[in-house]
Amino acid sequence: MEMQGPFIINDEEFSKEEFLSLSTKKLALLSEGSWEHDLYSFIIDFLDNTGPILQRTSGTTGDPKELTLNREAMITSANMTIKHFDLAIGSRVLLCLPLQYIAGKMMVVRALVGRLNLITTEPTSRPMTNVVGNIDFAAMVPMQVYESIRNNDPVEEIGKLLIGGGVIDQSLLQRIQKLDKVEIFESFAMSETYTHFASRRINGEHRTDLFESMNGVFLGQDERGCLVVDLPGVTDGRVITNDMVSMMNERKFLWLGRIDHVIKSGGVKIIPEILEAKIREIIHGELLIIGIPDEKLGQKLILVIEGDKKSHLEEIYLSKLKTMLEKHEIPKRIVVIESIPRNYSMKPDRIATQKLLMK
Repeated sequence: MEMQGPFIINDEEFSKEEFLSLSTKKLALLSEGSWEHDLYSFIIDFLDNTGPILQRTSGTTGDPKELTLNREAMITSANMTIKHFDLAIGSRVLLCLPLQYIAGKMMVVRALVGRLNLITTEPTSRPMTNVVGNIDFAAMVPMQVYESIRNNDPVEEIGKLLIGGGVIDQSLLQRIQKLDKVEIFESFAMSETYTHFASRRINGEHRTDLFESMNGVFLGQDERGCLVVDLPGVTDGRVITNDMVSMMNERKFLWLGRIDHVIKSGGVKIIPEILEAKIREIIHGELLIIGIPDEKLGQKLILVIEGDKKSHLEEIYLSKLKTMLEKHEIPKRIVVIESIPRNYSMKPDRIATQKLLMK
């Protein structure tokens, strides 16, 4: 599918030839590796070349790998998002994510495909500080949302905000639920589907714990209880995930956690994501439940908290947890470390953290 435009960026409209010319001129003036250089380089690559687009995966569950992105699949995915969030020609959509990742690329593709008005800003922790005017649709990672709300940036000038790429902890969720002028959604995505294929509303009267897939997505479960996704035109057949879910109907599901994260302690299977959500009700910030080998239990639970090692709050935390958790959920030890290891995408790395604890 060839796109002829017109294309809109930062409130200015261009024909395809004008847009490619603008992008070429920008590249000549920009430093290689800068966010703007990445942006205009991708625009040229997507509109004017026919070769494969290479993309590194996020590395959420292991080492990142390279994928070859299919232009037609990206266009199909973009059209699904445009329809799902009811974005019209000229809608102002914010690009505030790095172009190294699929999420950043897909926001550009949506703008090109839907003739949306792509508003660009440097991908910082507070993207709204330099944005003028209302935004109809934006996608951010939790850290950007947290910093924006904490600093009273104009988040409520966004119509619909999609959050992905990390855990939304309880303290951020409480802040989000106080916002009533913006519709905020948590995304469910994977590299193989290019971007989100389901989402759930997390603020306002329509908030829910259930993710709902977009039209055209087929969901199921395998024998392990893990989600199976088929997105015709995007995925290469069925994608079998390691995400344990409880299916409510053919489009709605409750996410339970990753099967490859399950900890078996004393004969009991513990899903760390569920336990971490409980713990975040009293301990805010980055934390992980890690299982390490134990002769008696098979694996024992260790709670790792990112913070000041000099705070000496371990005993206080443990005392509080004993009052709210089941006996088998209580960590055998609490470890405070200055920085939890992170993977290529800066997401907490469970495997590296486990190795750190076992040294």
